[in-house]
This record gives sequence, structure tokens and C-alpha cells, in this order.
Amino acid sequence: MKYLGVWLAGGVTLMVILAVGIFSFLPQETPPQPAVVVPAPPTAVQLQANLAEREATYQSQINQLNQTLQERRATYQQQLQEMSLQLTAAQNQLQELKAQEQNLLVQAAQLETTRAERLAAYQAQLEQAQAQANTRHAQWQAQLNEAQTKLAEAQTQLGQ
Repeated sequence: MKYLGVWLAGGVTLMVILAVGIFSFLPQETPPQPAVVVPAPPTAVQLQANLAEREATYQSQINQLNQTLQERRATYQQQLQEMSLQLTAAQNQLQELKAQEQNLLVQAAQLETTRAERLAAYQAQLEQAQAQANTRHAQWQAQLNEAQTKLAEAQTQLGQ
């Protein structure tokens, strides 16, 4: 099965050669020609020389076809190997990207957890700071009120 194409190409080539050879010996239908001097029929030596020449031509064509076939086969094999390498590289890259995707999903989940924890911690710190600020504000307000009361008493005593 590996060389089926080569055998088929060789068979078709031989069929073409046989057909050309057979049809070259068939008489051709030509309209009657005016009387012309007919050359003497070729001798057996001339026929053998013609056949040898045709056979050499056909053999040359077969060799050229075989060479072209081998060149194309080599080219196709090389292209197949290159495509195979590209496919392997693409599959490797896909696996790497899948692994990166999984890592990024884990990192995103970790970052979301960290963000939520920090938000809760900042919110607690903010509430604590606001409570401290309110307590200090109340203390300062009380001290201010006490100082204003003392000032008012002092002004009242001075004004008497």
C-alpha cells in the first residue's frame, strides 16, 4: 500500500506508451493524393533503428517521470514532517497555556480572598479609629465646655 501510487503511475505510463506505440503503427486515413513518387518502404534495419529511438525516448520520459515523482515524494515528506513538528509545538503551547490558565485562576482566587480579608481588616480599623475619634472629640468637647464654663464664671466674678 505504501507504493501504490508509484505502481499506479508506472502502470498508467506503460499503458500510455503502449497506446502511443500501437497507434503509431496504424495506418492513417488521408485523402487520396495525386500521383507522387512513393519512396521505398523502410528496411528492417531502419525500422529497428526507429523503434530503438522511440524506446529510448519513452525510457527517457519514464526516467524523468520517476525522478519528478521521487522529488515530489521527498518534498511532500518534508512538508509532512514540518507540519508534524508545528502540530507538536502547537499542542505543547496549548498545554502550557492551560497550565497558565489554571495558575491564574488559583492566583485570582487567592487575590480575591486576600482582598476580602484586607477589606474586613481596614473596615475594622476604620470603625476603631472612628470610635477613638468620637471618644476624643467628646472628651475635648467636655474639656472645652468645662473651660468655657470656668471662663464664664471667672468673667462673672470679675464683672461683680
